[in-house]
Amino acid sequence: MSLVMKANTLIENSSTEEAITSLDLWENLSEVDNLGYTVIPPCKVADEKTKNTILDKILEIAETKTGNSLDLSLNASAGNYKALPQTESQFILFSLLFADKIFEKWLQNPVVVALSSYLLNDQAQLSSMSSFIKWKGKNYKDSMGLHADTQPSPNGLLPSQWADACNSVYCLTDYAEDDGALAVVPRSHKICRQPKQDDFNDKDVVPVEAEAGSLIFWHGNLWHGAYPKKTDGLRVNLTTFMTHRRIKTQENIKDKITPDMLKRNPSKQFARLVGLNDSNGYGENGPDMNGIINYGTEDQMKRFTFNVKDL
Repeated sequence: MSLVMKANTLIENSSTEEAITSLDLWENLSEVDNLGYTVIPPCKVADEKTKNTILDKILEIAETKTGNSLDLSLNASAGNYKALPQTESQFILFSLLFADKIFEKWLQNPVVVALSSYLLNDQAQLSSMSSFIKWKGKNYKDSMGLHADTQPSPNGLLPSQWADACNSVYCLTDYAEDDGALAVVPRSHKICRQPKQDDFNDKDVVPVEAEAGSLIFWHGNLWHGAYPKKTDGLRVNLTTFMTHRRIKTQENIKDKITPDMLKRNPSKQFARLVGLNDSNGYGENGPDMNGIINYGTEDQMKRFTFNVKDL
């Protein structure tokens, strides 16, 4: 059984806890609870063919946007591509869910789905899917760009009793400190606010090193950034940012889902991950209940005070 089929079987037809047990992820969740992040080895994430297919597609998209030929062993430039944020040694590709079918499949990766569903109380939806392509140079000066992914209150505070967001990086190349690895402040997710420059020093920040094919997963409150890349060549990833369904998504995903995408991905799991089980965004005639009727959870259906067959 393929990993995606396994995800559909485990998450669609059983509990998230059962999926985590089957995928042997409880220790990883313990690390997320304690440290704020975890690294899942390639053997649990996806096969080599999947990794290479995603990497090749991302490089193809990047070449089209920049107008440059890219080589993993060489440094690059953004060329004709202009997207924010962008530095002299990094650019980001956005809205990858709509760029190729392989990214639709990735959204249903069992490890990503299980961890995100657990942390976000089975209410995870895709907020954005992107790729950071990085080469030798300084990206964030001396700050390493440390931040938390969770949207803060006006005074910078983050939720302390629950998680609003979680993030993951699929390492398509090796992650080492000199190669521009992820930088984190362990246990900072428990501080529950955005970082300030004087909150930390170099000894508080550690690199998250992982071989290509690994998945780095972290709590949305974790302070993280990235080290500068000191070696030649490209560091490439696939980033899948998830938020609780009550949070506004970074990318406009729900309104861009096509019938063909739903035909290729007929599971309710896919529809829920892209936010289709949501009636918000009322028109003059009130809410459109079709999304909930077609893709709603059992709990959502129980809340109806009318017979959906009458609609």
